[in-house]
Amino acid sequence: MNSQVNILQGIMEKQFIPYIQPVVDAETERLIGGEVLMRWRKSDKEILTPEKFLQEAECTGLIIRMTCDLLEDIMDKMLPLFINKKICYKFHIAININPGLLNNSAFISKCINFMNGFPEKKMILILEITEREKVLYSKNEEENIKRLRAHGIKISLDDFGTGYSSYVYLQQFPVDFIKIDQIFVHKIGID
Repeated sequence: MNSQVNILQGIMEKQFIPYIQPVVDAETERLIGGEVLMRWRKSDKEILTPEKFLQEAECTGLIIRMTCDLLEDIMDKMLPLFINKKICYKFHIAININPGLLNNSAFISKCINFMNGFPEKKMILILEITEREKVLYSKNEEENIKRLRAHGIKISLDDFGTGYSSYVYLQQFPVDFIKIDQIFVHKIGID
């Protein structure tokens, strides 16, 4: 069986799951959000990281369905925490996305529905654009980013400096945050 068929089977069996890495405020030590990391929990219970499946999922377009399903799964897990007042403050969830998703109307709608599902605008969704491929910023992406921002969704550039990014790219592509890759900051204060 080829990897595309395996991925499709994994989607149908809901094997792609979110692992949420906590984000803690350094001063208050309070949990303020999380970064979602997609994992593939195969039927034999083996857990695969994105390096094992992401390229195939992106090349075949299956990443769209996987990411939309992941947002639904996050909502199913997080919404009860807001409804039951376990989380009663602004909380952010960051999810890595392929830049091509900004051209996909189903994905844009899924993000907006995700935000509309939470009470009192307590959830902040951050879409972290990965730099695995070169992005040609289009008018359609610009309009979709405006739609997302109108619903409180933030845009971040993930691991800046390791992929196709440049300062010119930053001028063309409107982002709210830049996450500088650790290779550039790991020696701050040391070297």
